[in-house]
Order: sequence, then structure tokens, then C-alpha cells
Amino acid sequence: MVIVETDFIIALSSPSDARHSEAVRVLRKNIGGLKLSPYALVEFDLLVKAGRLVVNLPAYYESLHKLLEFYGITIVEPSPTHFALAWRLREEYGLSYFDSLHAAVAIVAKEPITSYDEAYRRVKEVRYIPIPSLA
Repeated sequence: MVIVETDFIIALSSPSDARHSEAVRVLRKNIGGLKLSPYALVEFDLLVKAGRLVVNLPAYYESLHKLLEFYGITIVEPSPTHFALAWRLREEYGLSYFDSLHAAVAIVAKEPITSYDEAYRRVKEVRYIPIPSLA
């Protein structure tokens, strides 16, 4: 299994995104092998609320639910442990708030994380796999 985060969902959701086709290939090639960080949904929703992403709500979330279900992508259960570890990761590696949470999910789950964000390379406790290498 591999943890995916917000940038994967964004690329997957927007046909106009330069990385959309690649994200679709990753999705199809890794059926049942991906897990979504639960904090990706919160981060995505905050981006919508801030006007940085435009989607048709609530239909978008209903469609996302169906897509996740169809491709066997499970959502990792949130845990206070993620928040405790994320604090340390922000201090030690200078990660952003959400990157630290996604990294904490990967560490606690003992799974690699895939992303377009190279920040995960700095985290010794995380096995980072760039999204293109899964396509």
C-alpha cells in the first residue's frame, strides 16, 4: 500500500491539471494499493473554501467517494498520534502543517508516501515515492 495526499487528489480531479493523465495512470495501475491520508480531505476542503480550487459542491465529494470506493482506495483512520508526530516533524524538518500530517500518517501506517511534493525526501522516517514512478 502507498499513502496518497492532496496533490494526487487535485491532479486526479481536474482534467485541465498538467498532471491529470499521469494521476489517472497511477490510479488505474495501483487498484487496491492506495490509501488516502484523511487530512487530504480537510486540506482539499480548505483550498475550496479559500477559493483556490473551484468544484461543484456537494456533488464533487459524492463523486470522490464513489471514485475512491471503485478503485479500492481506503481512507486511513485519523489518530491523535498523527498530530503528536506531526508537531515533531514540523520542528525537525520544517514541513508545512498538512505535509507533516501526511508524513505522520505514512510513518504510523508504516507505508511509503507518494506525492509531487519533494519535501518528503527530507524526512528520514518516510519512504518517499515520487508519483511519476508509480505511473
